[in-house]
Amino acid sequence: MGDTRRDILDTAKKLFNQRGYNNVSTRDIAGALGISKGNLTYHFKKKEDIIEAIVAESPGTTGTKAPETLGELNEYFRDIQRTVRENAFYFWHHAQFAQISTAIEDLQKGVFGKNTKTLLRAFGIFRDAGWIRPEAYSGEYGHTVDTLWLVSIYWVPFCKLKGVKTDGRFLGQVWSVLYPLLTHKGIRIIQDLGIDTAGHKEKQPGR
Repeated sequence: MGDTRRDILDTAKKLFNQRGYNNVSTRDIAGALGISKGNLTYHFKKKEDIIEAIVAESPGTTGTKAPETLGELNEYFRDIQRTVRENAFYFWHHAQFAQISTAIEDLQKGVFGKNTKTLLRAFGIFRDAGWIRPEAYSGEYGHTVDTLWLVSIYWVPFCKLKGVKTDGRFLGQVWSVLYPLLTHKGIRIIQDLGIDTAGHKEKQPGR
């Protein structure tokens, strides 16, 4: 006998990604599994309980170890890109989920806080190595991190609005945010790594 609870979560996630959270009912999930709605509600009383369980077991994107090289930073955002691709429905409904569930809102705040600290530690490493310039004003690194998270969280709805594939330019968009911070030394490193910089050719003023 299979694990019905596990099957419900896996099937719900698949349907949410295919149709969107608002277009899937508990009856749809039960039907896709070939079980009764009563069997489903034995495990999850309502659809909100299902999404809470899916989000709760999802990894907090990238972990707490700060990238120590620009190549590792690129891989950090590749991990985010994979998370966005595999959980597109979640990012499409990111703000809505925070409104319908305080548990999800708390999880979102925790992930944001943890990863913000991780990126700020990385920026300190890169500054000391001479790969990015010092802040032009107090809090500039923090504002840059905020922008990176806006790109990450809202990339899926933005691409749908624009009519383009979600994978196409995500990393290029990330590096277009980071590029103005890079020094000449940092630019040479990412060029040697073949990192997509969204078409940037000229160096911004800096060291």
